[in-house]
Amino acid sequence: MKKLDVQSDGTVFGYTREKSKSHPPGGRTYKSLNYHRQSKLKPGKTIWSKNLSLEDEASLFDSSDFCGWLSVRGDLWWVGSNAGVVVGVRGERVAFFPRCDNHPGPWHGYPVAPSDDESYEIPEDVIRIWEADKTVDNLTAKRMRRGKI
Repeated sequence: MKKLDVQSDGTVFGYTREKSKSHPPGGRTYKSLNYHRQSKLKPGKTIWSKNLSLEDEASLFDSSDFCGWLSVRGDLWWVGSNAGVVVGVRGERVAFFPRCDNHPGPWHGYPVAPSDDESYEIPEDVIRIWEADKTVDNLTAKRMRRGKI
């Protein structure tokens, strides 16, 4: 995704790729919010890993949109192969992009640890998508369903 604008509260990227005519998402914008990069700005917020650049963060969003990792609630989720990629400073391996109600956006997101916070339990429909496209294997999916990842 291309950097579109640098604002006082974050950096805006756009636009996500379109997969096909049958999967029309694409064209979305994403904002990397500063308070998910610097813990002192809003204590208690999850923080992206220092190893993850702003561009990498936007790429996670683009990938989850492109792959159709959308829950029935309208949220996008991201996970690396078998949950093997750490994206948060506290070891989080899952990224959550809450449904954007201020159309046309931008969306935003942050790392989550469903094992530490029940409000971020990975929806079954998303786990099934990840299994079907071989993003996660059966063991990893089982661990997700049990709230271990």
